[in-house]
Amino acid sequence: MESVLYIDCDGVIFNTIETAYKMMQENNIDITDNRKVDYFFRSTSWELLLENSIIINDAINKIKLLKEKQIYKDVIILTKLSGNYTEERLKRETFKLLLPGMKVITLQRDYDKAFVVSSSNNILVDDEEKNIISWKKNGGIGIRFISNLSDFENDIINDLEDIENTKGMKLLRKTRNY
Repeated sequence: MESVLYIDCDGVIFNTIETAYKMMQENNIDITDNRKVDYFFRSTSWELLLENSIIINDAINKIKLLKEKQIYKDVIILTKLSGNYTEERLKRETFKLLLPGMKVITLQRDYDKAFVVSSSNNILVDDEEKNIISWKKNGGIGIRFISNLSDFENDIINDLEDIENTKGMKLLRKTRNY
């Protein structure tokens, strides 16, 4: 397939978002206060955050399989950064260890993924609905990841191995005669 598969990190590969919210609750941080949440992500120990996060639904092995199958032109991690200076380094080191040779693209959280890389005819797996909406508006196939829900007709998966079963991917294959 000529499409590039982009996979988000936080909330798709690692449960860092869930872990961060637990850490905030333990520290009595009001998770409805965007300024306090933003400050937490910028000032927290990303070493501790990644250390306490788990890999969601065997995502690392699923990514290795997707890469080995050579279904896509390329498989790339596309992740937003919180503004914490150690976050990018730690994520790159983690992926270098767990997924050697994997391309990792990082961008600041205020940037739109669909404008940083070409979304046109490419696939994004992301847990944030706003990223999926923007990706689709810009000609891409957006697949929402929700760790405990699967709805292929609405392009929602809870396991990376199910990407090919989504309505969007079936339509892409049909329009390209795959």
